[in-house]
Amino acid sequence: MKAGTYQYTKLPITDEELRLLIETAIEQRPEYEAQAQLKPALKTTKLEQLVGSSAAMQDVYRQVRQAAATDMPVLLTGETGTGKDLTAQAIHNRSNRNEGPYIAVNLGALPTELVASELFGHEKGAFTGAVEQYKGKFELAHSGTVFLDEISTIDEKIQVSLLRLIEQKKFHRLGGRGSITSNARLITATNEDLSDAIKQGIFREDLYYRLDVFRIDVPPLRERWGDIPLLIDEFTKRYNKSFHKNIMGIAPECITLLESYDWPGNVRELKNVIQRAVLVCQGDVILPEYLPPRFNPEKSKSGKVSFDIGTTLAEVEREMIVRTLNETANNRKRTAEILGISRRALYNKMKKYEIR
Repeated sequence: MKAGTYQYTKLPITDEELRLLIETAIEQRPEYEAQAQLKPALKTTKLEQLVGSSAAMQDVYRQVRQAAATDMPVLLTGETGTGKDLTAQAIHNRSNRNEGPYIAVNLGALPTELVASELFGHEKGAFTGAVEQYKGKFELAHSGTVFLDEISTIDEKIQVSLLRLIEQKKFHRLGGRGSITSNARLITATNEDLSDAIKQGIFREDLYYRLDVFRIDVPPLRERWGDIPLLIDEFTKRYNKSFHKNIMGIAPECITLLESYDWPGNVRELKNVIQRAVLVCQGDVILPEYLPPRFNPEKSKSGKVSFDIGTTLAEVEREMIVRTLNETANNRKRTAEILGISRRALYNKMKKYEIR
């Protein structure tokens, strides 16, 4: 352990899975100068919907290909907005399950009482409001992939059910007596440290080791040197089509501003910035004036918010949530921290006030 490890797995393990782990470990060996010079410098700038040519993204592409060759559980880690959902979809698309369904579930956005029904389904009459049978995501994803985002938010009872599903490949609908076999591939993601959750007693250690068989760390945008111009070009083309525009490019001073920014909201924040810029651009080149105020300190507005007497508490609450989401570039974890509420409470309020 002191010498360092690349990856681990639990027995039993298939020959194919062992071969892939060994190949991956070999690729991780340090390359000395002579070896590095003999290796061709081939870079992939795009894999499925993932875009980037940085060393960090080349590593992600390699791991996506390796994960796609197996059926082992994959755990994606990384900050909010880094593209964990796109990484999961790339694994599915590259796997032999690509003709089956890919079903993504944001567990953090679901009320606690609905998670079990959403994942495992329910029978008619299982609870108040269950007027008919409902098939859960694991049943619908037959021969496909289920992607569970924000896995750290599920409660103890769901953790036990998920552990049983992974070990036995079977589950029960709520209110059902018979077991249902599931062959869906499981990919999970988290933007939190599950080790801390285990220490706090809110996440099962045995489930963690079942999920963390093949881990891929999706890098934040600030560590993806050289990828911002590629992403800008990709998003500009996308929103040109959506908004029926013909933006030819972006001014060099804009590139400087965007590359010097820290991007707390990562790729998702950059996508929103370019979407806005393409929408409001009056010519065929994106200029600094079309970027949000935070990219121009001289025009940046004060963070103070004021309300007129007579404004309802609901209106105040909604406005504060919207303003804080804007200030954090839609980083919901950070927004919840600033507002002093849990992420689940934030999701519930966003649903209540129809904030998207």
